Amino acid sequence: MRRKRTVCCILIIVFVVFACQLTAFARAGGGGGGSHSSGGSSLSGGSAHSGYGNSSGRGGLISSVIQGAGFAVIACAGTIVFVYKVHKAKRATKKQIGAFAKEEENWEYKELQKRVEEAYFEVQECWRRKDVNYAKDYLSKDLMDEFQMKIGWMDVRNEEVVQKEVTLLGADLLDAHNEKGEDADYVWYLIHGKMIGYYVDKDTKLIVRGSAKPESFYEYWKFVREDGRWVLDKIKQKNEISIDQFIDL
Repeated sequence: MRRKRTVCCILIIVFVVFACQLTAFARAGGGGGGSHSSGGSSLSGGSAHSGYGNSSGRGGLISSVIQGAGFAVIACAGTIVFVYKVHKAKRATKKQIGAFAKEEENWEYKELQKRVEEAYFEVQECWRRKDVNYAKDYLSKDLMDEFQMKIGWMDVRNEEVVQKEVTLLGADLLDAHNEKGEDADYVWYLIHGKMIGYYVDKDTKLIVRGSAKPESFYEYWKFVREDGRWVLDKIKQKNEISIDQFIDL
């Protein structure tokens, strides 16, 4: 029985570790980050010998597993609360734009959702190509300028963008603002994506930033009305905005 419990705890820890990988690299706007190291690393820095017997070793292992399981439970609880708040904000905002749609055509939920999902793939592809004009119909003028500046720095560093298996796991409406006219209209979406993304040196083709492993991520995307269409205006990372600002506490 004890062995089964230990195995279950380990499986829970493994599941949480893989499920909670929220950092991706080389995605639109330069989200994520970090450097790539080609060298190996060792947790111990060499061989080590314990001065304790097997009994103490088993006790230490069980203690570590229990401690790890505790962290896993906390992580899972945090994820559950986050998902609950996302759905709460989504429900409230869908009702809100339902009222907006009765007065203005541009607030039709299905059309808005379709637009956001299309924007995700177009914007990622424009970043991969390092060509802001590729997604000009989906980017605000301000964000195009910001992208162009970042792409310029990539060129200075002699970098290319590599993206593979670009996937949209979810796009949840969180907030909507409507005023007379279109200039002040906006919506916030929580984007849940997954991809393999990294930067390589143009000449050597070696990875200089990012990871060659598939990673998932959450980002907050703000869309505004510009020239009669919804366009992406801001991208914020999950740790830059609190989900609480989108719900009525």
